[in-house]
Amino acid sequence: MPRRGNPFTFSATPPEGSVVIPANRPNPEKVEVRDDHGLISLMVREGSLRQVVAMIAETQRLNIVFAGPTDSVVTASFDRQPWQRVLDALLSASGHTWSAREDIIFVSSIDNADFLPPGAEGRRVEIFELDFASATDIDQTVKGLLSPAGQSWILKSEVNNNLKTKELVAVCDYPAFLGRVRDYVCQADQPPRQVLIEAHILQVELEQDCRSGVNFENIISLSGSDTTLKTVGLANAAGSPAFFAEVDGVGLDSLVELLKTTTDAKTLASPKIHAVSGQESHIQIGGQLGYRVTTTTQTSSMETVQFLEVGVVLRVTPRITRDGRVLMRIYPKVSTGQVDPETGLPSEETTEVETDVLLSSGKGIVIGGLIQEVDNNIQSKVPLLGEIPYVGVLFQRRQVTRSRQEIIVTLQPHVLPYEPIVEKRLNHEFMRTTEPLTQGAICSYPRPYEPRMPDVFDGKGCQLQSCNWSTHGQGATLTELPPIESPPIIVEPDAIIHYGQSEPIPLESLPAPVPDDWTP
Repeated sequence: MPRRGNPFTFSATPPEGSVVIPANRPNPEKVEVRDDHGLISLMVREGSLRQVVAMIAETQRLNIVFAGPTDSVVTASFDRQPWQRVLDALLSASGHTWSAREDIIFVSSIDNADFLPPGAEGRRVEIFELDFASATDIDQTVKGLLSPAGQSWILKSEVNNNLKTKELVAVCDYPAFLGRVRDYVCQADQPPRQVLIEAHILQVELEQDCRSGVNFENIISLSGSDTTLKTVGLANAAGSPAFFAEVDGVGLDSLVELLKTTTDAKTLASPKIHAVSGQESHIQIGGQLGYRVTTTTQTSSMETVQFLEVGVVLRVTPRITRDGRVLMRIYPKVSTGQVDPETGLPSEETTEVETDVLLSSGKGIVIGGLIQEVDNNIQSKVPLLGEIPYVGVLFQRRQVTRSRQEIIVTLQPHVLPYEPIVEKRLNHEFMRTTEPLTQGAICSYPRPYEPRMPDVFDGKGCQLQSCNWSTHGQGATLTELPPIESPPIIVEPDAIIHYGQSEPIPLESLPAPVPDDWTP
């Protein structure tokens, strides 16, 4: 049907071969601004942003400069709001910003802020100093929180440079975007959580009855601990027959002690490590073999020395979950190696396992099955005859024996802060290592937390006699001894008889004694 002011007629399906020209719609712009004692009531429908800002400036008697060639269409409704809040809402929703300088308000588009002078663009600079997080990691997220006109720079700390000791992130952006960056940095730069890892590394000599490894099923049944044997989660299932067992915290100590008493086991190391969540901890028991590595470029060649770690190596990377459990990546390795003196290249024989384990705080894990074989050259010879050149080989015997050793690793994590029972046990161990056994030469230092056998001297069983340490040694006096008036009497024997002699030796044949201070 025909529309008023429009000479064209539109239909749902235009005739074939006809050209459709859209009609000019009436101007829908309508802006109403009322000032009510410093508060603005605004009603705008598809109005020009420039026109709305100009009317706000007119009612509030503001000096406003609208920079930039672009304009936007806005639709808004405000009822009794301060003009600063109205201006913020209109400009931020349309991709603009404003700043005040000497009673003049500068309005500009965010995309064109780089072409404005510093006083008119409205951006600010804020520096964030990081205590725990890395500036490189924080800056990757900060760049996504900035406006199109925002920028960020970082300053990394260097160990060898005493002028660069801080991790800093400098951000230049509008105040609203700086607030988002500030909230993110406050949440991301938090102190990391820590975990205490109690490790035991045991070496067991495998005898004929256990050449295939320690039978943990029998040991676990004797210890009475709640243990679960598992073989899944290993890095190479076709490699060494390694396994791991999950043990409760109380049963782990008894299991280690039972291993020492029932097998030919010795402790290689038993460290306690405080590790930060997400950081690797490294334990090595053995040696390092050095070898040279030459790097050649088009202009020069450089020779460096690298080291091959041999022996028992344990790498642990813990990660603490939100529910207080510990996800550990464990990498034990048993290796032997040597450096070829002719080629200078290292060779290594290794038995290693890599696995990820999720444990609760206080639970333990036992990793076994790391078996290595060692060849021992035993040489025996006849004394004197075996040392004769060329002929001594006939009186020597050489024998090569092969021994098998199994490395067993136990790990027990404790998330900080400790549980009360763990903190009590650690405090007990600290007291035992720091408190002395005795005080002086007579009185023993009180150690009530240790068991004591009945003492036959005090006659009170296990109860120790009380000793007042504050007044110990007070009131004692020294008694002077009477002087010695006569010289000491030296008693000489009549004769000295040696075993194997039938007659005594006369005293006249002995050498005269050397005179000293006590000789009259």
